[in-house]
Parts: sequence; structure tokens; C-alpha cells
Amino acid sequence: MSAFILNRSHTSAAPSMAEEGERTLGNSGAKSSPLQVFGQAKKKINDTYQDVISYIQESQRFLKTVEDESLFGKDKLQIFDDYLLKVNGILKVLSRNRMKVAFFGRTSNGKSTVINAMLRDKILPTGIGHTTNCFIQVEGSSKTEAYLLTPDSTEPKNVLSVAQLGHALSAEKLSENSIVHVHWPKEKCRLLREDVVIVDSPGIDVTPDLDSWIDQHCLDADVFVLVCNAESTLMQAEKNFFFKVSAKLSKPNVFVLNNRWDATANEPEFMDEVRQQHLSRGVTFLADELRVCSKSEAEDRIFFVSAKEALLSRMHQERGTPISAGVLLEGNQARLFEFSRFENEFEECLSKTAVRTRFEQHALEGRSISQHARTLMDGLYDCSLEQKATAMANRRLRGDRLDMFEKQAIATSHETREKIRTFVDSVERQVALALADEIRRLGTLLEDFDRPFHPDPLQLTWYKKELHAWLEERLGRNLANRLDEPLQRTVADTMREMGENVGALSASFYGALYLYERLMWTRRAQERAFKRQYVSHAASKLKLIVDLTSSNCSHQVHQELTTVFTQLSRYVDMSKEELTVEIRELDAAIERLDTTANDAKILRNKAGWLDNEFQSFIKQYLNVGK
Repeated sequence: MSAFILNRSHTSAAPSMAEEGERTLGNSGAKSSPLQVFGQAKKKINDTYQDVISYIQESQRFLKTVEDESLFGKDKLQIFDDYLLKVNGILKVLSRNRMKVAFFGRTSNGKSTVINAMLRDKILPTGIGHTTNCFIQVEGSSKTEAYLLTPDSTEPKNVLSVAQLGHALSAEKLSENSIVHVHWPKEKCRLLREDVVIVDSPGIDVTPDLDSWIDQHCLDADVFVLVCNAESTLMQAEKNFFFKVSAKLSKPNVFVLNNRWDATANEPEFMDEVRQQHLSRGVTFLADELRVCSKSEAEDRIFFVSAKEALLSRMHQERGTPISAGVLLEGNQARLFEFSRFENEFEECLSKTAVRTRFEQHALEGRSISQHARTLMDGLYDCSLEQKATAMANRRLRGDRLDMFEKQAIATSHETREKIRTFVDSVERQVALALADEIRRLGTLLEDFDRPFHPDPLQLTWYKKELHAWLEERLGRNLANRLDEPLQRTVADTMREMGENVGALSASFYGALYLYERLMWTRRAQERAFKRQYVSHAASKLKLIVDLTSSNCSHQVHQELTTVFTQLSRYVDMSKEELTVEIRELDAAIERLDTTANDAKILRNKAGWLDNEFQSFIKQYLNVGK
């Protein structure tokens, strides 16, 4: 946004030399018109509101990127949508804002002549009798040719037709409430270049319907000029009209022009007395009856002029032609000076009043919008920082937890692997010791086998099978009772395999021995010998597989523990991954919140800058507030 540069030079065309000379008549030198202040104020407030439009649009784009409604809800986005509509409406009003002055008075008091003198040309109809029969609004046009618009048509008409349309004697007479818009080239008139709109009116003594006049044409006027006839006194009809105006407008700005003051040239001895009489009555009317200003202010709003002389003088100056001798009466220089003084005071009041009435409410509204926007963005900024701080705390917590988790996982892995190795070694030793001890007790163990023994080959086969099964079961049970609970299934399986191996290894030996037993021994002796030989043979064979059996047991335990450890490690990895995902999500959230906070801060500061711009406007042009 570009800052507004104070006291910018006005870009409109400079007044003509004749115009400047006429305006500076009786003064020490030329000076810029107070009306330029209105143009400067209008440009500044328009530029500032254009910045407001850009700010609102930027805020809308930003807020649409804020996904978390806890930061900034959709209802607040609607606020900026409403602001955009409101500011666009204000800009439309500002583009049409102009200073408006309305002239009133009784019929034939010279209202139109005063306006023509100020416009430096004979634009409005003038003459003897009732001349202006409707309202005529004169406003500036960028075109080089003048034209007018009537209430019943949008077709531009030649400005010369004003005399026919506005003249009371014309057959094309319009109603008193009608208004004709005269568009006069700005380049031909300084007042119109400065965005001044001038309204001429019918005589206030021609209709009783003054209220409708006021409602339709006066409520937006910044200054009223009451044109009186200096050859008569202030009439009640004139007072009544402004009483009605004052009832509808708070302290309207009223100037009183005592026109046709050139008549005093014929009676100079009465001029001061008549002037004082008009001045006293005018001050009483403005200060005491209307109560629109103080008495000292009222004295500065009453003037004694000759609009006819001013118009004639200025038209000749514009054309560069001399005025014939005797046309201007004695004392005309003072009257021309008075007319110029009226214009200066009028322009000062008009500019000051118009700036206030046209822009004050918009400036205050602009401050309200910018302050509210600043509050909203400030809240968003604070909320973003709070959530960012919370997210960062959670991020640190999870980061510390992940670091600790990884360190503990490494330590636990080493510790668990070492425990598995130690436990497996212990299992191998326990199995070996238990198995060796059971081998030493085989003889005693077989004494408990009490199945009937018979040397018959068929029965001997069943006897051996039962012996194998019984030994397998008894060895397994004894080892299971001696070993820890986790090894029981493994030992049982191992012993089952061992029994099978022992049976297979000894089968051939038992078959060869059978014939000798049958021939030489009794059945009981044969049973004892068989068991001794069985024990001796089984023990020798079992000793050969002690290391293999204990190693197999420890290997199975190692495998089972490793499988469990691997599953647990997988769960650890899953937990680490969950933490890692949460940390990534928090990192993304922190980045978004940081961006949101930075953007909200920028927009908050821009809203503050806009508020300062409106505050600067108020101080510079309205002189209210701080």
C-alpha cells in the first residue's frame, strides 16, 4: 500500500488571468482556492478506501487458506465479505460526492445573476419579472460543449434552450419542483473544476409547497445563499423558508447577499445608514432567530454586492474587451471587492462544510472497519501463536519420547539377546545334566517295569515294545519334573525322539541274543539278564546323544525365544513409526501455524496502517479526534 502524500498539488487547469485578477481585486495577492481542499480530501479518502479494498481482498484470500476453524471460523470470513460490499458502496458514493450550494430568495432578487457572475458567463436565464420557473442545477462536465438534461428526457439538449425551458413566460414552462441539469465545461469555470454544484431556484414567494422543495433539493446542500434585494428589507417569506430548512437540517450554513447595492450610488448619503440597517437585521436573523451561528460569525456572512456589475465586469474581462464609460456606477470597485470577498468566505465555508458532511461519516466508518479488522487479525495471530506453542511442546515431548524409545530399544535388544544366549546355555547344561543323571539311574528305573516276561519270540516282541514305551514315558516324566516349566514340552518331544532312536539302534542286538537266552536260562534269569543287557546297551547309546539332545533342546528354546523377541521388536518398530508419523504431522502443523501467524501479523499491521491513514485524514481535514 502506498502512503498518502500530504498537500498534493491540484492537477486541474489553472484559472485564467482575468479570473485571477478579478478574484484578487482589493487583495494583496493571489492565493489558492479553499475549494482545492475538498478535492485533496476527496482524493485522499478515495485512495485510502482503494487500499481498504485491496486489504479486504488480500484478507479474504488469506482466510480461505486457514483450514482450522478453531483459528478463524467461516462466520468471520463472512465479515470480510460484508466489508467488501460496504466499501464498494462507499466508493460509489465518494465518486459522486461534490460540494453543493443552493441559492434562494424572492422573485427577481437576482439569484440567477449572482450565479452567472460566479460562473463568469450568462448561463442561467435572467430578466425582468419572474424568470426562473424551475430548479436549475449547474455542474461541471469534462466535455467541451455545454448541454442540459430535462426531467422528461435523457437526450442532451443545447444549453441555449435554458432560456426557453426556465423562463416563466415560455410556453414550455416546467413545474416548480422540476429540475434541469446544466452540464457546463469545467475548463470554462474554476468553481465547476473544483467539484462545485450550483442550484438555482424559483422565487420562494411563488409556491406554498416549500417543504417538498427542501426534501427534494436542499437536504444535501452544504451551503445556502439567500439573495435579498438591498432596495427592500428582509421579508418574512424569506425567513419562513429558512426556518423550515433549519428545522430539517442542523445549523445550515447560510450566507446573505444584499444584491443591487449599486442603487446606493444614487443616494450615497444614505448608504452607511442603510447598510447598518440591513446588517443589523441580517445578524439578528442568523444569530438570534435561526441560531445557526454567533453574531460575530453572522457579520462575516452578510455582504452587499451588485451581481449585475460583477457579471458585466467579468464577462468583459473574459473577452478582453473594455467596459464603456458610464456603465459602471461610482463605487463599483468596492462592490466588486465585496463580491470577491463573498466568494472567498463562501468557498472557505463550502469546502470546510462539504469535507465534513461528505467525508466525516465515511472516515469514521473506515476507522471502524480497519480497527475491527485489526482486532480480528490480532486474535488470529495470538491464537496461531498459542496453538503453535502447544504443537511445539507436543513435538518436543514426542521427540524426546522417540529418542528415549530408540535408546531403550537398542539397550533392551542387546540385553535381551544376551539373556537369550545365557538362558539357552543354561538350558543346554540343565538338559545335559538331567539326562546324564537319568542314564545313571536306568537300572534302578527298569526294576519298576513289571510286565510278564516270556522268551517266546512273539511275546518277546510285545515285551520290548512295552519296555520302550514305558522307558520313554518314565524318562520324559522324570526329566520334566526336574527341568523348568518352559522346557517341559521341548524335553518331552526330545525324549520321544530319543526313545525312537534307542529302539531302532537296539533292535538288531535284541534279535541276536534271543536264541541264547532261550536255551540256557530260566525265565526269571532270562528277564534279569535281558534287563541288564538292555540297560547296558541303552545307557551306552543314550550317552552318545546327550550332547545332541541338550543342543537340540537349547536350539529349540533359542528359536522360540528369538521368535518372540522378533515379534516384540516388530511391535516396537510399529510404535516408533506411529511416533514418527505424529512428529511429521506436528512439524507440518507448526509450519502452517507459523505461516498463518506471520500472515495474520502482516495483515494486522496493515489494518493498523489503514486506521492511521483514516485518523490522519480526520486530523487534517476534519480536526476531530486524535
